[in-house]
This record gives sequence, structure tokens and C-alpha cells, in this order.
Amino acid sequence: MKNLVPMVSRMNDMKTEIGADGLLTKFVSTEVWDLGLYFMEPGMTTIVFSTEEKDDGTAEEWYGWSYEFYYIVQGEFTVWYGKKADDLKRKRTPKLVLKEGDVVSYPPNWKYMVQNTGKIPGSFFWGKTAPRKDVKMREIAPSKIIK
Repeated sequence: MKNLVPMVSRMNDMKTEIGADGLLTKFVSTEVWDLGLYFMEPGMTTIVFSTEEKDDGTAEEWYGWSYEFYYIVQGEFTVWYGKKADDLKRKRTPKLVLKEGDVVSYPPNWKYMVQNTGKIPGSFFWGKTAPRKDVKMREIAPSKIIK
């Protein structure tokens, strides 16, 4: 591991990625984790993403075996989790409802889908462990990047 030093990340220095399912601002990306903010309009739903060890090709994005967490800054979100992407898209899986101030942990080996089910634009602070060294994540490129 490199000899890392403490650092500050400022919002003015961040780039924002625009995708079909929201705005992502990444603060920190290291060998250990990625951290950032995510913004979603009411009714907006993410793609299905997978933290499963093996990629079965059914989720739009695959991160490999990893942990993720959200801290809800504003709004209300519903998270569906399961093993089958089609069941998630139909919302036929277990779900969690998250509100302002909640923290949720997404353990490895599941697929997830998140929707802003509130009446206002919502945002959450997120973190995800870095993929294992032998994993090449499969991600959708953003439609636009704002610096």
C-alpha cells in the first residue's frame, strides 16, 4: 500500500457525473474505498447494481464482492434487494424504506435497486469498498461529466 497522507476534498474541486438515474459526485477514490454524494429527483430509480462475487450479467452494473453504505441526507428512498435482476425491476423482492438521517449497509452478494420514493429531491452520502484486485468492474459510462 502506498504511503498515504490525510487530504481534504472540496465540493468546488469535484466532478459530477450525470447518469439516467441521478447525479454522482465522487469525493475520494482510493485503494480502499470510493466516497461521494448522490442526488435523485422524486420518482427516479437507479439501475440494478450487483455486489455479487460472480457476474451473472443480469445487473446493469457489477462491482464484484464489495460493501456499500448510504447515509440519507435529504428525502426518502426505497431499496429493493435480491438475487434476480428481473424481480428487482418488478419490485418483487424484500425492501427497506430509508429516511433522512438513516444509514443503510449493503453487504456483498446481493443485487440492489434504489428509488427516490419521496416528494422532494433526495440526496445521500455513499461509500463503497474498492473492488478486489482481480476484478474489473462493469459500469455504465455517465452521459455527461461536469467539472
